[in-house]
Amino acid sequence: MLAVLMAATIVAAADPPPGLALAWTAPPGCPDEAEVRARVVRITGEEAAQRADLTARATVREASPGHWSLTLELLGKTGSGRRELTAPRCDELADAAALVVAIAVDPRAALAASPAEAGAGVVPAPPSDVAQGTGPSDQVVKDMSEGPKDMSQGPADPVADEPVAIVEEPVEPVAPPAGKRPRLRVGMRVAAGVSFARLLPRPSAALSLALSVGGRRWRAELGGLYAPPVPGGDAAIGGLFQAGAVELRGCPVLRRGTVEVPLCIGLQVGAMEGRGRGTGLMTTMTARSPWLAATAGAALAWRPRGGRVGLWLQADGIVALLRPTFVTAGQQEVHRASRFGGQVLAGIEVGLR
Repeated sequence: MLAVLMAATIVAAADPPPGLALAWTAPPGCPDEAEVRARVVRITGEEAAQRADLTARATVREASPGHWSLTLELLGKTGSGRRELTAPRCDELADAAALVVAIAVDPRAALAASPAEAGAGVVPAPPSDVAQGTGPSDQVVKDMSEGPKDMSQGPADPVADEPVAIVEEPVEPVAPPAGKRPRLRVGMRVAAGVSFARLLPRPSAALSLALSVGGRRWRAELGGLYAPPVPGGDAAIGGLFQAGAVELRGCPVLRRGTVEVPLCIGLQVGAMEGRGRGTGLMTTMTARSPWLAATAGAALAWRPRGGRVGLWLQADGIVALLRPTFVTAGQQEVHRASRFGGQVLAGIEVGLR
């Protein structure tokens, strides 16, 4: 008997428990590996952490502004498990990870931890096949909010060395604060190109200024468009013609990464102006005609992630609902706007919020 005890002692000394191995990967500004391990030890105690046979690997990523995700893998002598959690702050994920690892190391020590020590909040328990420690087999942990069980009367099951059963709860993402709405995006765009093609006598350079508001899948715009004078008619009877309009547009938005494709329809309201000139005119006059048109087209917008300034390219078809016509005093037609036209504009867009 003495020889058996001595042999067991020698084996135990030669093969000590490996202890808790924690690999923590997180962006700058998050708690580091040493801090997360310290939080685990505060819950379980240093002795339990050194006695554990558990490897924990955790990776934290910022999925989007104000949205963090954690992937936690646990590997023990009896099996492995995986957890995925989300939270609005990285520090909350560090608390959750520390608590999950602590439960795997020593469930009873984790149950006895105060809310402050455990990183206040209810988190999913680790898989039962990686739980460490021992206790009565019928002690089932259903929710960390229930607190520790009363063990003063002794275990209900006479077999005291069976592992504690941990019920695996569904992973629920941390909900955003109640009442928080998606952020409204506001931007201003300056663009230039060619507009009123076939509507003015010649394609005209154009300048556009627009203010936009929208969400992730939509946008609305209010802007102005101006095309400077271009000549029309001939040397004897002709004129200079220009146009300007206020434009209201609505766009569903297709999005992939940092690229957006707004598909827009709009309405232009403004005026076209003609000023007569030519050797065959006795007098020259200036006339204005109302302008009303519908537009439909698509744009391509790109803005670097986290940046405020992006690039914009747009192409639209224009359908004239009113067709301005300019004639001389003798009713000779000098210019009549076509029914259909188009425009192509390129510029930059600045995010205001």
